Amino acid sequence: MLLRHPAHPGRGVRLAYSQNVHPAASAREVVDALHGVTARLRERLGHTGAFGVGLYFSASVAEELEVSPKARAELADALRDHAFDPFTYNAFPFARFGESGLKAAVFDPPWSSNLRVQHTQRVARLACELVEACEDVVGRAAHVSISTHTGAHSSRLDAAVAAAIPAGFQAALLELARLQRERSTRVVLALEPEPRANVNDLAALAAWRTEALAPHGPIDRELAARHLGACIDACHAAVEFEEPLRAFVHAIVGDAPLGKLQYTNALALHDPARHELGRERFFALDEPRYLHQVTALGRRGLLRAGDLGEVRERFQAGDAAWCEAREWRCHFHVPTDLEAGGSDGLGTTRTHAEALLGTVLGSPGRWGTDELHLEIETYTWSILSTDRRGAGELVDGLEREYRHVLGLLAAHGWRPA
Repeated sequence: MLLRHPAHPGRGVRLAYSQNVHPAASAREVVDALHGVTARLRERLGHTGAFGVGLYFSASVAEELEVSPKARAELADALRDHAFDPFTYNAFPFARFGESGLKAAVFDPPWSSNLRVQHTQRVARLACELVEACEDVVGRAAHVSISTHTGAHSSRLDAAVAAAIPAGFQAALLELARLQRERSTRVVLALEPEPRANVNDLAALAAWRTEALAPHGPIDRELAARHLGACIDACHAAVEFEEPLRAFVHAIVGDAPLGKLQYTNALALHDPARHELGRERFFALDEPRYLHQVTALGRRGLLRAGDLGEVRERFQAGDAAWCEAREWRCHFHVPTDLEAGGSDGLGTTRTHAEALLGTVLGSPGRWGTDELHLEIETYTWSILSTDRRGAGELVDGLEREYRHVLGLLAAHGWRPA
């Protein structure tokens, strides 16, 4: 879905939702989800023009698509039949996404591994082919975005891995440059900081990028300015209490293009020591699939934990810093339309996400691209209770999120083209 603003001719916003909310184990399952979920969502919204999709290919699905012309043709046909616009991709989870026990392994393999490089290059080649196949139906985006992590989880990081990560990105950028020369499609690899990764937040990303770029670092500056961008995840930025304007400025340091803004909320618990019910509901969200890093706003600064269970242990042990904290924020993606606060102290970072979106929308000249890619990413739908996700099935939830986000875009003057 492409949106325009009368005061910003030549600029656009492309909206999609990330299909990692229904991860597919095969190319056929990707196609089935387009027919069974995305098409129904588009009908609910009454949108008749091109409709954006945020495609997620696991490593096995991407490999299947690359080796099977028939599978690629079936996917391209499904996209064309529904006028779906395949402008953005998620290459972060390599395998087992949504499976019990995944946790920090979602970062495997790291960017020091050829497996990670090859997977990302494969997704880029598929993206260019799909964009070209759909161009006569939906037009062509100003760039294609691929989100990925920044290198490795901190628990899996040593000196050798850290030293090899920039070379992995450089190899990927060379392939993206080749694709642009041969296929005229600009692909932006969008690095997504995550709490407790080797790059914890957007401020750390700015520092990492400055160090990694030539002439002092191993990544070519010209290639990076064209193809190595940032992915701002609104949930991650909120968890780390990153002020919206600073988060945006850090994302575009060193001429970095803003490849993508992933729009979602985090969980927030205000005055945790005072809200026993909210605290117990917060702890009850601990589960075995995804990482739920927690950051607290303490009296002497920020406190950090690697997962929800650690916070419970610290609180129950009487850790004064955690017990006296003013707010806990948790990396648990929750729908964009959920209210910011409840009577039990448990709420969301919706206010932060809306401020971040407004900041980015207010400065199109600083995106480093002609379009902002905006992707709704509430991949935790299947593990959320009804009071945390709202009534109905997945399509109902996605419809509510879309209507909420479209309302925010309209308030800033951006409307469907």
